[in-house]
Amino acid sequence: MDALPSLKPADIQAFLAILEHVRDSSLLTRFDIDVEARMQDVQDRIRQVSADWFEVVTQEKQAAPGVNRALPLLLMTDEIEKSAKLLDKRFPEPLLGWVSMRLLVSLSEQLIHLSSEFRKLDIVSLFVEVVIPRFIGDIQQSQKRLFESSMNGPTPDVPIQDIFALYRRTRMVMEMYRAFVTE
Repeated sequence: MDALPSLKPADIQAFLAILEHVRDSSLLTRFDIDVEARMQDVQDRIRQVSADWFEVVTQEKQAAPGVNRALPLLLMTDEIEKSAKLLDKRFPEPLLGWVSMRLLVSLSEQLIHLSSEFRKLDIVSLFVEVVIPRFIGDIQQSQKRLFESSMNGPTPDVPIQDIFALYRRTRMVMEMYRAFVTE
């Protein structure tokens, strides 16, 4: 999972098969296993790996010296879009999207419902949920410098076309965020 954008379904298929086997057996109903806590651990790890990916790619894009401060941000929008689309292509449906299992137990004429439920694990949504707000934060931090660099002299360091392109690309990634992140 350390290379989230390059993750393939085949990389995790064995783990999913084990989880399905555990789900199909009655192990979860026999033992008090906190599945929700483990799912939260996996989601937290996906978020952390996404944040790490963002930091590494951002540093790579900003490492090349240049006068145009908008260029690394424009390149980041390309990377975010490409990675999100690749993950969406590889994982079109959330993982572990199983219906809850229910066990009915009759105790002194009362029915008690015990359920073990796996929440859906949407890798694309978790990736976008972390990466796009960080990108927007980077743009907000660079806003003043971008504006000043686009206004200096007859040949500005940042062409106004790049500012407008960055605006369009930022709107596009924000729409992607709204599409993938439902909460």
